[in-house]
Amino acid sequence: MRPTDATPHPAGWCTTTVQRSVELARGVSWSKEQEHSEPGPNRMPVIGIKNIQDRLELDDLLYLSRLSSSEVDKAQVSADWTVIVGSNGNKNRIGNAQLIRNHAGFLFASFLIGAKPKSNSELRPDYFFRWLSSEPIQSYLSATAEGTTGLSNLSHSFFKSMSIPVPPSEEQAAIARILDAVDTALERTRKSADTARTVRRALLQSSFGFGGWQGPWKDTHCGRIPCSWDAVRGRRAFFIVAAGCSSVDALKLPQDDAAPDTWFMKVDDFNDPANGRMIVRTQLGFRARENERFKVLPIGTVVIAKRGAAIMKNRIRTTAVPVSLDPNLMALQTQLGMRPEFLRLQLEWRNLARYIEDSGVPQLNNKDLYPRYFLVAPDHRQLEIINTVTAAERVEDTLIAKCEALKQVKRSLMHDLLTGKVRVGNMREGLAP
Repeated sequence: MRPTDATPHPAGWCTTTVQRSVELARGVSWSKEQEHSEPGPNRMPVIGIKNIQDRLELDDLLYLSRLSSSEVDKAQVSADWTVIVGSNGNKNRIGNAQLIRNHAGFLFASFLIGAKPKSNSELRPDYFFRWLSSEPIQSYLSATAEGTTGLSNLSHSFFKSMSIPVPPSEEQAAIARILDAVDTALERTRKSADTARTVRRALLQSSFGFGGWQGPWKDTHCGRIPCSWDAVRGRRAFFIVAAGCSSVDALKLPQDDAAPDTWFMKVDDFNDPANGRMIVRTQLGFRARENERFKVLPIGTVVIAKRGAAIMKNRIRTTAVPVSLDPNLMALQTQLGMRPEFLRLQLEWRNLARYIEDSGVPQLNNKDLYPRYFLVAPDHRQLEIINTVTAAERVEDTLIAKCEALKQVKRSLMHDLLTGKVRVGNMREGLAP
């Protein structure tokens, strides 16, 4: 199948092309002097690429002044327009889109493209948006993007030539309603996850900021802390274990996925939603009984990424299985009676990104942690904090996992509905055979 061909669909559906059935419009350009961060008289809100995310983000808008009436008329979007990323440094962003569902009275920027089915076409705006947002179409638009100066651009000729499968109008409406329902559930779950994240952060702040603590106090290098707590340098609170060999060396070892002695851990494992905040398994298990090059770390080791995006996202994990690390990871083993989870929570509260030297490449080293002061609490207080905050973490992680599950449901539904594998008609009549 050629990229411009319509995706597989039932014989009873018809086809059209973007050029034949969709009206396209370019956004507005402006100078720096026309920009304002706040609304005001004779200022028009404008959305840009940053506003086109998994949802239409309208919390951060620019406002433009000194626009002519023709510029406003040309770039003003209203209900039923789909706004598409047309130019971006990231090729994968080309084609990302959001549907404008209500009259909002804002403009769209020149790096965006407006698209709306023509009034005489058989395409519904909500169905067109769903077709455009499907994985095959997004992949085609990214793969065919043009540009040679670091900026990729939507290929207008390719986009206009793309074929669109067109179900009957009532089926288009039913497809859109089903996917809208999934989006509604996803948005509610996202908001719940955001609330849970706020609660967790508040609990961390209260725990290590001593919210509600009445004293007695003592003054330390960490400021005023309860008399029963201590403030010690990192080199006393924990010791840092150097990483082992690379994943290439690990692949050479005898492997047994059924019952490995050790899991080999890479930075990618920080991104595995199955792990949550506790590393329970990784991508590679191997037997390392007789290989001294690999330092096998015990359960309860705190693991931090030494460089890369995981630091900036403040990702810290505790191991629930014996692991060996690649050189991009750092292992911390606690001392002075500090529980590993208490150290992990304290590191998250402190935000590791603040410790990184201001350099071209974000990187965390021993010298960034050992000289700093850390708090050590009585064991019963450590347990209270761990139990309270990790309970909030479990709620947050459950909601995040639910979001991921809903995204997968949405992807599956989009494939089945937009290819006609699952047929739907008027929702009041139920599923069509």
